[in-house]
Amino acid sequence: MSENIEPRAVNCAILKGGVGKSTISVNVTERLAARGHDVLFVDLEPNGHASVGLGFGEQYKDEDSDDIGDVLLDDGDASPQDVICETDFGFDILPSTKRLETIEKLVESSNFADVRLRNHVVDPLLGTDYDFILTDPPAYRGKITNNAHVATQNLIVPLTSGGGSVEGFQRMMERQVTPLRKQIGLDILAIVPNRINARIDHHNNDRKLVERLNRDFADKLPEFSRVDFEAVDNGVFNGDLPKPGIRKDDKISKAYSERKPLAAYDPENDQLKRFDELADIVENGGVAQ
Repeated sequence: MSENIEPRAVNCAILKGGVGKSTISVNVTERLAARGHDVLFVDLEPNGHASVGLGFGEQYKDEDSDDIGDVLLDDGDASPQDVICETDFGFDILPSTKRLETIEKLVESSNFADVRLRNHVVDPLLGTDYDFILTDPPAYRGKITNNAHVATQNLIVPLTSGGGSVEGFQRMMERQVTPLRKQIGLDILAIVPNRINARIDHHNNDRKLVERLNRDFADKLPEFSRVDFEAVDNGVFNGDLPKPGIRKDDKISKAYSERKPLAAYDPENDQLKRFDELADIVENGGVAQ
């Protein structure tokens, strides 16, 4: 355990698939581990995208060995330590399993259905075995997603400029976050524009997203996403324009195909500074004001 660190669990979530939440979760986990923290990544996605991307495809497909269902369900007899695996990248993983959708149905019919992950994984491990626990839940409403919110009570929200991610964020706020806030403290640590590619001085969808976030959610934006649009439009930057958000980068997807986090695949990649800033936010419990 690291000294002088407040242990924290964080959920990277939005009710919209394809916005890069697994990529952000994995790379922030790796950046925290690179600082010497003990970190656990919990893959709650039924598709096992992150687990497979980190080289745990066999565990994902194995239906005979213990998995997260044997930890969460009443008829299971496994402890978290029985199913947690070490990665080659300085952090541990509780991998997903292809039977996770079945597990979710069983969780739904269990007593205290929304606190299973908190009671059986996060509370026993956070502050004792791990400084930080990061979860990657499904991109749809359900008991597993609710479990991740309740267990972590801290959110990182990724958004992209297309495909309805802003609407997915609004749905999550209306249908999950706001109702849960009546029962628990659920905080948004950061909102992260992701896969941004277009020039910020043109009126395109990327600009519309970043401009809206700067206007409506400035206190939740990492420094790398803050832009003075008046200065941009007045030509103050003399062509050296800001490049806000996590940028669209083929190296990030290539790292996945190589079964590695970005730092292990391309340690000089300029996007690592942005994942480092997100790691700062997790350590500090929010965006620095």
